[in-house]
Amino acid sequence: MKGSPTIPPAGCLLPLLLLVFAGVSGEASWFSVKGPAEPITVLLGTDATLPCQLSPKQSAAHMHIRWYRAQLTPAVLVFHNGQVQGEVQMPEYEGRTQMLGHDIDTGSVALQIQQVQASDDGLYHCQFSDGFTSQEVSIELQVVGLGSAPLVHMTGPENNGIRVLCSSSGWFPKPRVQWRDTIGDTLLSSSESQTLDRDGLFHIETSLLVTDRAIGNVICSIQNPIWDQEKSKAILLPEPFFPTTSPWKVALACILPILLVILAWTSFATWKEHQVKRREEKQLSKEQWEMRQMKEETKSAVKDRDDLQTDLDRRKALYKEDWKMALLYPDVCSALFQTGGRNCSSWLL
Repeated sequence: MKGSPTIPPAGCLLPLLLLVFAGVSGEASWFSVKGPAEPITVLLGTDATLPCQLSPKQSAAHMHIRWYRAQLTPAVLVFHNGQVQGEVQMPEYEGRTQMLGHDIDTGSVALQIQQVQASDDGLYHCQFSDGFTSQEVSIELQVVGLGSAPLVHMTGPENNGIRVLCSSSGWFPKPRVQWRDTIGDTLLSSSESQTLDRDGLFHIETSLLVTDRAIGNVICSIQNPIWDQEKSKAILLPEPFFPTTSPWKVALACILPILLVILAWTSFATWKEHQVKRREEKQLSKEQWEMRQMKEETKSAVKDRDDLQTDLDRRKALYKEDWKMALLYPDVCSALFQTGGRNCSSWLL
């Protein structure tokens, strides 16, 4: 009929609908989300603000805004229909987060995290959803914990040196630990341990063995790898605290083995000589005993001889006396021996 509208063929209807849908979808998704290019760094225990901006600028009051970390649900914070949706929030962020939407009409919002903890460190995603369209941006939050001032003390002499200990707590992330001398040269530590406490903060213990008396003092330095700030402590190492090593002790330690060998050999030679001497003394004693016995026997024989000679001399003397008496008194002699039939001459004989 003339004047009635012309209906396009069915084959042309589908491409036309797709074209219209694409145009509507393209118009609805014509936005992007921008965030800071550099990580946001905050001190432990302070508040962190993570900004998020629609581009081009437009109202986000009717949009679904979600802040999340590794997964969409549960989220760090969800804003929808003009209010925060607490039922889908991660328990560790309850009471510590809020959305700053003072410029929400221009698409500028921000997530505020109060009393930042070590566990808050990491990547966050800011997502805007409008109907079937969503765009997001990732923002990195860096948490910095500057620990306590190092505690440094000596533990006394050890292995011809002095061991120095250094400890500190409350660092995040893992800090760099360094020993230095007064001119800035690095000293290699003997041991180092870094452990996490229940709050996720690092506790550091390190030790250094100083054997060079000329160093004088050492510095324990602990530095945060994100912020170029360090905390350090110096300690003086007086020379009297070093163990003394006298030259004669060193020399004695070198020659002591030789002395021990010489002493052992000398002791053995002395023992052998003593054994020979004892055998000689025994032999000599035996000979001396035999000689003494011979002397005593000879002495006894001489005494017996002398006694016999004395007795003989005595008898001779008596004999001479009797003879004289017989010559002087012949009558007496005859009278004494007359009865026996003997004369003085026979008696004298």
